[in-house]
This record gives sequence, C-alpha cells and structure tokens, in this order.
Amino acid sequence: MMSLTRIRGSGGDEAGSAVLLTIFLAAIIIIIGIAFNWLVKEHVKTAQVLKEKAEAMTTAVSVFDTLLFAMLTGKLSSSRIVVSDSSLLGFDKIPTNNQTLKVREDISINVQDTNGKISVYSGVGDEFKKLIKLVDSKSSVGIIADSINDWTDADDIPRPLGAESEYYRGIGMPYTPRNFSMQYMEELLLIRGMSWELYKKIKPYITIFPGTGGFNPATAAPLTIIASLDISEENRRIIQDYIDKGLDIPDELFYNLTGRRIHSLEYDLFQPSRYLEITVTYGYLKNLYTINAGIGLYPTATAPYAVYYWKEG
Repeated sequence: MMSLTRIRGSGGDEAGSAVLLTIFLAAIIIIIGIAFNWLVKEHVKTAQVLKEKAEAMTTAVSVFDTLLFAMLTGKLSSSRIVVSDSSLLGFDKIPTNNQTLKVREDISINVQDTNGKISVYSGVGDEFKKLIKLVDSKSSVGIIADSINDWTDADDIPRPLGAESEYYRGIGMPYTPRNFSMQYMEELLLIRGMSWELYKKIKPYITIFPGTGGFNPATAAPLTIIASLDISEENRRIIQDYIDKGLDIPDELFYNLTGRRIHSLEYDLFQPSRYLEITVTYGYLKNLYTINAGIGLYPTATAPYAVYYWKEG
C-alpha cells in the first residue's frame, strides 16, 4: 500500500509540473505576442512619421520654387512684389515686410526685404548701437560695436573697446577674428561682449546681407525704424500711418520728423533691396518642416538668382 501511494503521489507531482510548464510557456507566448504587437505599432507609427515628413519636405520645396518663380517674374516695389500670375500662389502681391501669408491652411510664407533691417555684414554703426540700447540698456554697447567692426575689418589693430586676435587668444578661444564680412548670423555669438540673451533679442532686426545704399521704413519693424532713423515712437507712428495707408510721405514732413531727406547723395530711403530673406513653413497644428533661405534676385552665370544661405528641416 505504501508503494502504491508513492507512485500515485509521484504522478501528481508530474502532472502539476506539466501544468506549471504549460502556464509558463503560455505566459512567454503572450509576452512575445504583446511585444510583437508593440513593435508592429511602433513601426507603423515610424512609417507614418516618415511619410508625413517626406510630404512636408516635398510640399515646402514645391511652394518655395513657386514663390521664387513668382518673385522673379513679378515687380518689386518699396513694400511688396506684385505677382504677374495670381494663380501661382493664390494672391496677387507678396508683402516684403515679413508678413505671414497663408498659401493654404497648412503652409505659410514670409518674405523680408533686407533693406528693412540693420546690416551687420561689414561692420556696424550708430543705428546698431541704438538698437542694442532699445532692446537691452545694460549691454556694453561700445564693446560689442567695436568688436564687431574689428571682427569684419581687414587689419589686426583693435579699436579702443574692440577685440582682435590677441584678445581671443588671451581668453583661450580656439579662433581669431574673421577679418572679412559676416558669413552667417550665429557668428555674432563668437564676438566679444555678445551674449546669447542679447543675440536672441536683436536677431529679428538685423541681417548679414550687405546694405544697398539705403534704409526702407516700408518693410521695417517699428523698433528698426526708431533705431535706424533715431526718432521717437510718436514720430515713428506718423510715418507708419502713411506706410499703412499706402501713401508716399511728403519729403518736407519726413525731414521735419527725422532730420533727413528721403533722397540724398549718400542714401535713398524707401528703396527696396533685391536681397530677400524667405521662410516657408509646413504644418497645420505643429511645424513639420521649414525652409529658411537668403536669396538675391540678381542673375548669375548659371541662374537668374543667387542663393546665399539655405537651411531646412
């Protein structure tokens, strides 16, 4: 009897082990199934993101090319480009004051005439100093201005508040001044006295394109007008009122407000540049793709325009 009981007990243990093994294998299969299902969903999600990105990139480039054609075949005025064929983009004029235009609900364009900004291309002057004082009165205006001018001039002789090679080597920087004109905006961050906070504040109002012999209040931001013409907010509003109404401001009134003539031997005001900063943005609820480019509407040996910088992503 004892022997029979032991045999039966042994059979029960084997049956229990089989059940546990079955449960264990089933759990593994379920876990693998869940993991596989998660992987499939992640692959589908990734594929969808890549599809949306590809569509965004293709659409943005297509709109950029259409915009470029519209600008090349249009007529440039002080504050806009009159488009020859309104069916290209859906409107007959393109403002050149960085105003946002919707090509459709999920894609927009911005075009900025660089004569409506303050150029830092080959150095800076009083208008740049005034801009810094307006955005951040605590910044060392003299140090920053002199250092930019030292960075872009051809010699290695520092200005009274500036910085040349000896200064940057002395503080352990792995670079020296370019001694040539600015080639990209972020270069300003390398220059003595410039902080990231100040750079962010002044960036909307400056350009690395060269000045073209004049300033264009018709395409400038209010702060740029005040800094460039050295006028009060009240006088700026009077000028802005004429601009907003599409009226030419009388030269005598402009002189009384600014102390400058609209036309002189040194400069022409309200004249547009053919250097343009362009932004094309794709995305409905969020930005999926952006193109930022600097364009010159001047023919080259191989094209009717020139691209000076191009960023996308």
